[in-house]
Amino acid sequence: MLKIICIIALGLTTLVARSEFQIGENGRVLLYGNSFVERLQEHGLFEAAVQMAHREKNLEFRSLAWTGDEVGYRLRPERYVSHLRKLLDRWPANVVILGFGLNESFGGAALVDAFRRDLEGYLREMERRHPDAALIILSPIATEDLGHPYYPDVEQRNTEILAYVQVLREVSSQRGIGFVDLFAPSLEAYEKEEDPLTSNGIHLNDRGYTMIARHLIRELLGAGTYARLDLSRAEVVAREVQRKAQYVASVVRPVNAVLYFGVRGRAHEYDAEIPRFHAMVAQSDARIHAMLKDETLGFDPAPLTLPPLVERIPADLPSPEQMLKSFRVAEGYKVNLFASEEEFPELRNPEQIAFGPRGRLWVVTMPSFPGTIPGDIPHDKILILEDTDRDGKADKSTVFADNLTVPDGLAFYDDGVIVSHQPRLVFMRDRDGDGKADERTEVLRGIDVTDAHHGGMIAMGLMGHVIFCDGVFHRSQLETPHGVTRGVDATTYRLDLRRGRVEREYQTLTPNPWKVTWDRWGNLFQMYGDGFVQDSHAVPWSPFGVYHPFQRAISIAYGKGSAACVISSPHFPDEYQQGMASAVLLRKCFVSISKHRADGAYYKASDRLDLLSSPSDLFRPVDIAFGFDGAMYVSDFCTRIIGHAQNSMRDPRWDPHTGRVWRITHRAKPVVRDWPRLEGASPRELLSLLGHSQDVIRDHARRKLRHTPGVVKIVDSWLQEQERDEPILEGLWILHDHGQVRQALLERLMSSPDYRIRAAATHLVRFQEDQLRNTRDLLRRMAGDSHPRVRTEVVHVVSHLQQKDQSYAALLGQVDISGSKELQTILADASHGVSSGMGPEIPVLKKPEEGKLMHWLLKEEGQEERYFSHGGKGGSFGTMRSYVEAREKCRAVLSIRHSYVKVLLNGSPVISSANWWSSDWNVQVELRKGLNQIEVRYVRGRGARGYAPVYLYDPIGTGLQGLSMPGTEAGLRRLATRYDLNHGVKGSVIRVSAVPNQLAFFPREIRLSAGASVRISFQNPDLQIHNLVIIRPDSEEEVGLLADQMAQDPDAAQRAYVPDSDKVIWATPLVNGKGQVEQEFMVPEESGRYPFICTFPGHWRVMKGVLIVE
Repeated sequence: MLKIICIIALGLTTLVARSEFQIGENGRVLLYGNSFVERLQEHGLFEAAVQMAHREKNLEFRSLAWTGDEVGYRLRPERYVSHLRKLLDRWPANVVILGFGLNESFGGAALVDAFRRDLEGYLREMERRHPDAALIILSPIATEDLGHPYYPDVEQRNTEILAYVQVLREVSSQRGIGFVDLFAPSLEAYEKEEDPLTSNGIHLNDRGYTMIARHLIRELLGAGTYARLDLSRAEVVAREVQRKAQYVASVVRPVNAVLYFGVRGRAHEYDAEIPRFHAMVAQSDARIHAMLKDETLGFDPAPLTLPPLVERIPADLPSPEQMLKSFRVAEGYKVNLFASEEEFPELRNPEQIAFGPRGRLWVVTMPSFPGTIPGDIPHDKILILEDTDRDGKADKSTVFADNLTVPDGLAFYDDGVIVSHQPRLVFMRDRDGDGKADERTEVLRGIDVTDAHHGGMIAMGLMGHVIFCDGVFHRSQLETPHGVTRGVDATTYRLDLRRGRVEREYQTLTPNPWKVTWDRWGNLFQMYGDGFVQDSHAVPWSPFGVYHPFQRAISIAYGKGSAACVISSPHFPDEYQQGMASAVLLRKCFVSISKHRADGAYYKASDRLDLLSSPSDLFRPVDIAFGFDGAMYVSDFCTRIIGHAQNSMRDPRWDPHTGRVWRITHRAKPVVRDWPRLEGASPRELLSLLGHSQDVIRDHARRKLRHTPGVVKIVDSWLQEQERDEPILEGLWILHDHGQVRQALLERLMSSPDYRIRAAATHLVRFQEDQLRNTRDLLRRMAGDSHPRVRTEVVHVVSHLQQKDQSYAALLGQVDISGSKELQTILADASHGVSSGMGPEIPVLKKPEEGKLMHWLLKEEGQEERYFSHGGKGGSFGTMRSYVEAREKCRAVLSIRHSYVKVLLNGSPVISSANWWSSDWNVQVELRKGLNQIEVRYVRGRGARGYAPVYLYDPIGTGLQGLSMPGTEAGLRRLATRYDLNHGVKGSVIRVSAVPNQLAFFPREIRLSAGASVRISFQNPDLQIHNLVIIRPDSEEEVGLLADQMAQDPDAAQRAYVPDSDKVIWATPLVNGKGQVEQEFMVPEESGRYPFICTFPGHWRVMKGVLIVE
């Protein structure tokens, strides 16, 4: 099959007309696309060679490429278009190079036609945006077969990619646009080369980019020019191109964009700093042009700088000794200074801290906060502090990594660390043993940088997964071998390094997820910026754009902060073990410990004890870690001001010169003097440490075992010796990372007398589902567990598994929620279906006024429906409906600026926002031929404002052709009547449909006259089985719970899961996917609101509507 693909691919013709790359003096090349184009510029050889071929012309290359971009889906920070317009004004293009198709190809054959439509619309946008530029399209590369057991099938992927390449080729030919095929040459190179040319099958490595750049140069410039190029000299010039690519990326996607032009934009900061970014780009361009004209000039690695924007003079702050005297310390405890800027000048504004495998403290420093001043040298570092004589004070400091910009965390992995260096996760390791990172490898890119302090501290989980975060204002697009994962606002992600997969763990309206920590049983807790510690296993997965409410499943709420750490130390009191240590860094600043226990569905804190506090506003405890000696260590950011939303980024009160780490110990209990040596330990020795009393020791033992070849047999042998459940759980976690499952042991743990073990075993089912037998039976069994925490895990697991197979959702109806309001809430949170709550967004430079929908029918709370026109008076809460008629099916952009709104197109949600952090929505939708209903529901929320205008226009920002909008109230009402009749909302045949992938009905509201005789036609275009059951008023929960109980009955399906209850008025049979049924229905004589629900187990909580009898 692969040979066939090669033959087809090699038959594709490169259609680039080299005359189109003719470019004059001072010409400019703009590049758009996904991360392939980003990395092409970062590699540098392509631009360097083109520059050398036109060495006298002083060309400029500018990349607007963005990781994760597709022609029809391009997330950008809110209000980004104002910045983009200025960039485009500054950078008029002569040649535009476009690189798309790879990310779109994950849609498979089903979305090829949609890709063609989006591509043609995007090209129209490019032609309008750059009317005088020649366009050249690059095809995606092929996927390389790395023999990876968890990556998608390579032959299938390349077949899919080839279909998208063909569309690119055909559209290019039809429009007379240059086209360069990179698919065939990359596929051919993979066959010839012995060593891999990609890092993960889809992203080229350095050798791969050298190969593809040479091909691209040859195709664009011609074989003759290519033969005359000195490519060794081009590689020297490429080093300066690489540096310039960083500067261009910094101005295209500036760190803290929210303060330059976003929701919190400040014009004076934009005007002062953005020109400095451009000045850095210009400096680098000048270097490139000089190297072209003088071949004796080599690359100068000395940093490029600008005169200082502000003088950062060290403030007259209290010394460490003075601060120490100001602390209030809990009785029985004491505090000492572990390290400060006085002994170690590089210790400035320490953020995340963590203890490494040798018991040394790793410190992420951020003196650049809120962000490196453009033109300044990056000062952020990762330090290793060491207490060599174990006296409780650091006496050695090593700079592990420097020249970083706003790093916000690290996690130990293999023999190095993964560093969150926005917008990337980077693996760093020390190869020569000098304590300094001499190897840096990108792991992932696409994490947004719109707000520097909202990236969160990353962490390595007990099964080897990396947890990382987005805060509010962020719009991330993450490319993986499995496709693109996107996130908007407060989102926590899980990166499975072994499988190369990223998934959204949860999305919440609680802003700014920060520190992540685990207890001994694998429960994940996260601190949010508002000071809330969340029990994250009680926050189920939800579809993209569907957010959990503010403060969901909160165990601690002491005040704003970023630090949280599970207590695991023989030096601290027994009653606080596996409790929670946390810190508050705003207003009242303190460090506390609390007990932590799940008596119900989720963990809650009690018995808070404040260990350390200070009246000084200089004390800023941002992270906590427990050392190998059992002491608690606290990083102190040490600055007068802490919020860059409230203070200018260049406020002179920011102090980038100070930083402390404090150490808290118990007076009555000895610290640990001798701890295990992990370096060089045998697998058996490491396994013995999985029962250690300190979690930090366990964590490093797990990490080493995860990266020890041939350890599976040793672990199996060790497991046979274990009698207690806890070490068995540890062993199963290790085996899981090696791709191994031991079902008998897992089932044993599911019967453990300890609910925490049972819950942990249930949680493991989520990750081993594809290797286990009878997964549903296992979950069904645990759904009736005696402890609500275990049942919470079932909800959590099912919420994630339904992404793979929607039939798992039926298990939600089998979870015993009796007597637990908490569990009822968690179950409702898991019942949102799997379909996205947001349509694909694109940035549009200008909204056309002719696209504004002026005429609406408005239904406000407690009021009759009335006519409403924008410009008239209206409240803040209500539902508006309008209608448009399309001559043909077409793509359109639906736009609204509002924070608390849900927009539905023909019954399907396309915008869902209940978050005052975000308000500017521009989503691509598909209007069907004929009449379309747009429904806007305004919901309550903090700062909710009045009704906002809705716009419809084509993807290039012009009015839609062939679209009819109502121009008067009378015209609107005529369209509304037609729509209701067409969709069975009124009349003798009532049509109701299941919304695909949504667990929803459309329409959700039907009005009928009392006593009328009608026919109800129920259509199910979904993949799941559904029914439609009409019940008496206020009986929804009673009937729904009865239906859930039927899941245990083997004959329930024969009765269509319709309970035997006098509250049931009328019901359809079960309707399979793509099926339909039509039945007579006699409308009740009594007026009122009669719910209709789907009683398939688990569906009724969200799949419901109302029949209004009048």
